[in-house]
Amino acid sequence: MGNKFTVVTFGCWLNKADSDLVITRLRSLGWEYVEDVNSADTVIINTCAVREEAERNELKFLAELGRKYPGKRIIATGCLTRVRPAAIREAMPNVVIVTSHGVEFIDEVVRGDSNVYVYDDRPMKYLPSYYPELHGHRYVVPIQVGCLGNCSFCVTKIGRMGFGKVRSYERDDLINAIKRAVDNGAREVYLTGQEISAYGRDRGYDLADLLEELLRRVDGRFMIRLGMMEPLELSRMLDRLLDIVKSDWRVYRFFHIPVQSGSDRILTLMRRKYSVGLFRDIVTRIRRFFHEATVVTDIIVGFPGESDEDFWASVRLIEELGIDKVNLARYSRRPFTEAAYMEQVPEQVKKERSKMATEIFSKVALERNKLFIGREMWGIASEVDFRGESYIIRSYNYKPIAVKRVDIGAFVKARIIDATSHRLIGELLESEELGVRYRVDFRISEGLDLTS
Repeated sequence: MGNKFTVVTFGCWLNKADSDLVITRLRSLGWEYVEDVNSADTVIINTCAVREEAERNELKFLAELGRKYPGKRIIATGCLTRVRPAAIREAMPNVVIVTSHGVEFIDEVVRGDSNVYVYDDRPMKYLPSYYPELHGHRYVVPIQVGCLGNCSFCVTKIGRMGFGKVRSYERDDLINAIKRAVDNGAREVYLTGQEISAYGRDRGYDLADLLEELLRRVDGRFMIRLGMMEPLELSRMLDRLLDIVKSDWRVYRFFHIPVQSGSDRILTLMRRKYSVGLFRDIVTRIRRFFHEATVVTDIIVGFPGESDEDFWASVRLIEELGIDKVNLARYSRRPFTEAAYMEQVPEQVKKERSKMATEIFSKVALERNKLFIGREMWGIASEVDFRGESYIIRSYNYKPIAVKRVDIGAFVKARIIDATSHRLIGELLESEELGVRYRVDFRISEGLDLTS
């Protein structure tokens, strides 16, 4: 067996960071990373268990992989290995199953000949390296795992850590890793985790402390994107966090805060730890600081017990607050969760509610995006869009701005000429190599809202 490997990642940004951990460790052992499955001797599949549809796609992928490449060593890791090991084995009988979310399995698995490896703990001492040739200008770094909640619909507490347990990476380790990445060319730093608002609860400090120290100790022109923050934990430090974000242009004015439902009755059934009123207060306070801030939330439609009244409460909440983007999901029954045993909403009702909500949320997003037409906005050229037809600038508030062409990784300025519900349409005004003048020019640019 050769030492060429590749990693296929399903799921969230935290899974992406975990895959980068695997790549870092194997490369340190002399293994060669390749981009495609066909060239690899070993294929590592990092799985996700959040939704039933994703599970079906992953199992189908594994089955096809086994049929097409019977001679390759296939390793399955990630959340689904804890939740559905038998289904994984049925899809691919010769797969190596590793119940891990990190690199503690690497040394043993690459040497061993077993087909099952079980790990219950995660040492919080390994962080992914930044490789410009693989990661471009973006460094995704895990800052914590675990969650302080115990939601009735969540299977991640089985697949990963849950039940009120949080483990955080040491602050200095994170800052040193990010500094190395920025020094080597990273221009976007994504802080990710299961619940980054719970960061540091096991160490005596919090996310605001980390962010403040990070901005103080790491010089350079780069942007920080904060990951998902649970409302109750966020509320404990919100004003401090907003003060820090307001004081430094290098943090995207972007807040991903999942509410899941606009009905307090459903939130109780979900066992969420906050009320609709607290979520509303958080969004209001954010918009008071930054009226241009991008606020993203998650909504589940068709949760067991959801009535028409509960559904419309969710819709009205999004309309009232002018939420920029909603990650909408039909409730998906997951194994080992309390909600799986509750009285289910009929599938057809879920589909109808999902269709109505999608249409309304798209209109809300469009009206929000139209506010930026005519503005000049700065940001960083982040990626090519999924169709390959345009380039995406992430503005200072993380709004996607589509332009015809731009150098990826450069700070640029664009005038907004149109908008859809998903993006702004811009024409490029400036594009240069990164230079010291951008720190000055962009702070005084028309359209850069640092003081509202």
